[in-house]
Amino acid sequence: ASELTSAETRVVELVITGVRNKEIADRLGLSESTVKNHLHSIYLKLNLESRRQLVQWYEKTRAH
Repeated sequence: ASELTSAETRVVELVITGVRNKEIADRLGLSESTVKNHLHSIYLKLNLESRRQLVQWYEKTRAH
């Protein structure tokens, strides 16, 4: 996860708790499109395709 920016990490922390893009944007003071851009970047960096895979990745990395 060290390749993620601090903004991307904050988005991940909210996604894994089930928060939707609009609420993530509201909580972080971002536009919804910025949140979507962060998610796209996160998926590319971690070679993932979905929120579900992101949650699985997070759980696996936290287990070690």
